[in-house]
Amino acid sequence: MALSVVVISYNAGRLAECLERLTRQPDAAEIIVSDCSDRDPAGTLASQFPRVRFLHFTEKRSVPQLRWAGVRQSTGDLVATLEARTMPAEDWCAVLSRAHAAHPDAPVVGGPVALLAPGSPHDEGLYFCEYGAFAPPIDAGPVASLSGANLSYRRQALEAARDLVDAGRWETPLHERWRAEGRPLVLSTATVLFENAMPASTAIRQRFAYGRGYAAVRVEGAGWMRRAAYAAFCPALPVLMTARLIQSLRYKKLWSRFWRALPWILVFNSAWAAGECVGYLAGESGAVENF
Repeated sequence: MALSVVVISYNAGRLAECLERLTRQPDAAEIIVSDCSDRDPAGTLASQFPRVRFLHFTEKRSVPQLRWAGVRQSTGDLVATLEARTMPAEDWCAVLSRAHAAHPDAPVVGGPVALLAPGSPHDEGLYFCEYGAFAPPIDAGPVASLSGANLSYRRQALEAARDLVDAGRWETPLHERWRAEGRPLVLSTATVLFENAMPASTAIRQRFAYGRGYAAVRVEGAGWMRRAAYAAFCPALPVLMTARLIQSLRYKKLWSRFWRALPWILVFNSAWAAGECVGYLAGESGAVENF
């Protein structure tokens, strides 16, 4: 089955390196950049990567909006997506293709997110908060959740969920629908690598915004009593989220990094919890923000 790759770009700083890695992978039958950065990256990169198609939007779009816009322009039976701020492993496309062949009933296959290089406590704290549950090594197979930074879909499954795709929704409600239908989410060993480029202030805003967006979707259509009940639980979230992270890391030999980053982990988890609280009570902000 042909594999298309959609690269989500809203800050073209590391896009060239990401494309360099992808264009060396023969299993990538098609590569599309879905971009809303300030400057169209095709102007500087199209000649360097002639087989890459560039889709540029002058207005800001969210990560899922960019993802699904690129998917609509793709043609493969399988569509893999990643953000330009992550780097695919050299065999990323091949491993995803093999995983889909091994799990023909799975609508989505994802993979782990590894640290590209050691960073500061702030950098690694953000990594653990965003991707700690998906840090390698991992046990491949059906799982309860997948990282949005490393995903691949069967086109047929996406076509059947066009209501969520066309609405520009995040991957979470899409995956929850498939799980409710009894369809497996599969984790493979296809790895992407992350290196933080955000200052601490931006990372805190990111965690707040993502927490707010998650909560707003979770209580969409709910009454005030349910919203207030969820909001009342938010002060406990930083401890609960950190405890879950510890549980997910127990066999991964990352403890020295974890303890060094723990103060930042608590800061970022507190920002997420504050965002959740606001999201339950006030809903989405209405602003499109990318980080």
